[in-house]
Amino acid sequence: MATTTEINPTPKDLDPGMMIRRALFLLVLMLLTFYYLKSDFRGLSAPLGMEQAQISREIARGEQFLTKCIRPVALAQINENLKNTSPNGEEGVSLMKMPDTFHSPLNPMLNAMVLSLNREAWKIDPTSAIYTPDILIAGAAMILLLASIGVTYLLISRIFDTRIGGVTAFLMLLCELLWRYSQSGLPQMLMLFLFSFATYFLYKAVENQQQGRPTYVWIAMAGGFFALLALSHWLTIWLFLGLLVFSAFYFVPKGIHTVILFVIFAFITMFWARHNYNNSGDILGAGRYAFYSGLNDGSETSLYRDYEQKSGSLNFDGFLTRMATNFIGQFGSLYGYLGSIVVAPLFFLSLLHPFRRKEISDFRWCVLSMWFFGTLGMAMFGIKPSSEELTGSNNLHVLFIPLFTGYGLAFLSVLWNRLNLPMHQPVVRNAHFIIAVVLSSLPFVMNLVIGIRRSTNLPKEAHCHYPYYVPQALASLNASLSEKEVIVTDIPWATAWYADRTSIWLPKNKKQFYKLQEYASGKNEEIVGLLFTPTSLDSKFFSGIMSGDYDDWQEAILRLPVSARTGGLADTMAHIPDFPFKQPAWIGTGTIFYTDAQHYSSFAEDYKKARSN
Repeated sequence: MATTTEINPTPKDLDPGMMIRRALFLLVLMLLTFYYLKSDFRGLSAPLGMEQAQISREIARGEQFLTKCIRPVALAQINENLKNTSPNGEEGVSLMKMPDTFHSPLNPMLNAMVLSLNREAWKIDPTSAIYTPDILIAGAAMILLLASIGVTYLLISRIFDTRIGGVTAFLMLLCELLWRYSQSGLPQMLMLFLFSFATYFLYKAVENQQQGRPTYVWIAMAGGFFALLALSHWLTIWLFLGLLVFSAFYFVPKGIHTVILFVIFAFITMFWARHNYNNSGDILGAGRYAFYSGLNDGSETSLYRDYEQKSGSLNFDGFLTRMATNFIGQFGSLYGYLGSIVVAPLFFLSLLHPFRRKEISDFRWCVLSMWFFGTLGMAMFGIKPSSEELTGSNNLHVLFIPLFTGYGLAFLSVLWNRLNLPMHQPVVRNAHFIIAVVLSSLPFVMNLVIGIRRSTNLPKEAHCHYPYYVPQALASLNASLSEKEVIVTDIPWATAWYADRTSIWLPKNKKQFYKLQEYASGKNEEIVGLLFTPTSLDSKFFSGIMSGDYDDWQEAILRLPVSARTGGLADTMAHIPDFPFKQPAWIGTGTIFYTDAQHYSSFAEDYKKARSN
């Protein structure tokens, strides 16, 4: 079968039609940025995004990579390492100086630079429903998104032509999933930016290989950007493994490019592996427990809250079955993972087409190898095939949206050009692009209309993630607690971020709570309160409360809503003998803070002031 031409004539840059399209693109870009950063924005939406944000604030203060959001299992891991390695027999780390070994460092470091530009905004404005640093972090992510679109345009235009590059960029602009990630605080937009550069350099290497020119510089640059990508999210190491496999078989001389990639990658990432190892005794730090969660098919939430977690409890029974189920399940949600862009899944059909230019054909196998290994990693480390996980922290499919879309549009163009249609008519010649844009943008436009109506009808004070995260209400804890006082809660990321107070994730059971309380006292620190929110209070009855993440707290959780409505909450708590604190106070609808009598009076006064504002 004869090959077909996938490259169409490139329009001139100064063509009037091109200038009009670029002006419209910039107009849509500015309008969408304003909407998602102003009208639609309700604060950071992802718990891990808030967790990274509070680390960023500590870095901006001049501290090391410290966290005020304490995972009990990470605390136990760090203390075990101190016990085994400290020559002075140190018994544990201070809760106020807890190093973070879970998150990759690059996104917090970048956000720290952004936050340091406006230190006056760190204090919550009682007249605003949105915390200003949330806007700063989301704004930085949107800048990275727009920069990624620009790099994508250059890459896809180089691979195919400017028409396919322009349509790909426009489809990215109309991809709601990308905008939602930019609002989350998660590193996905930084990852997309770095991955766009890395794949650009990779394509240059493949192109040079076919033209008989040196490839080492481009390979080295790609390796450097993949290392930065790993420092943004450790799960992207799986993408790098896919690249190593491709380079081992493709580039000549065989093996040299793979060695170059590996050496550069290891050299750049070594400093963070050393940070994790020095603090936790493991180069993955607390991230290794994500793998344990996958092995045991258990709740990641429950695992990180377990102060007594031991690696010896691993259970490999059924692991391969669970991994295969997660791997296959991702295909059912792939359309959503790829931003609901209709042409993106056509990438897999483009694998069957013999493109005229060999570098285009070869590069798609590099893309496939990286995607395949990334999908394996996601299957192993916890992505779930459901709509709720589309904006999850472990979604790596989102990085492939530009490349999949570009190849899908190119394949669609090949099929369209084979039809016996009057291609001399511009509308007919570009009709397949128009159809792809219309079909891909329909969900986006419908959600946009609904979002605009919702945002215009909501009062200003409701522009937050109610009832889970109300910045002003959580900030009232700051005035009530001193720097050395700690709270235990089911949303430690939010209290660490908005209240700026050290917070421990609600441990697995009350026995572990008392151990943590004793540990804090030994460090001249004090756990003074327990915060329950709808995260635990509204969890599912059987799978969440009776036999799930909060089973040991079920007596309190089941009594709280009923007794609160009847006004007998204090009397109810008095009859739960092993409950740590007896003084209840409201922080917001469905959210209750328990403390002792001394802090209760202080909190009640501070909360009253916050509500009056």
